[in-house]
Amino acid sequence: MTKSSSVKVIYKSDGDEFFVVAVPGMTSKWRKDKTIPLIDVVQSFEVLMTPNGTSSGEAIRPSKGVLESAFNTNNVDIVVRTIVENGVEKNM
Repeated sequence: MTKSSSVKVIYKSDGDEFFVVAVPGMTSKWRKDKTIPLIDVVQSFEVLMTPNGTSSGEAIRPSKGVLESAFNTNNVDIVVRTIVENGVEKNM
């Protein structure tokens, strides 16, 4: 079995599941040392979600309205930080 080169950091909010793609192990390192730039933790600042909060199915980009409703902001930098700070890391 080969080591995964990326993981999902999943954050659930009001039945929706949002995630970012991250470097394995960097989420926990960042949580302990927030001087690490987020760009070294996530592979991109692209927030994705799966319809109906399922872990399967095609990932889509949520609208600004959906982000605003779930995170009280549509600022992607803040949303990514919230997901990394409070989400759960899972293999892809």
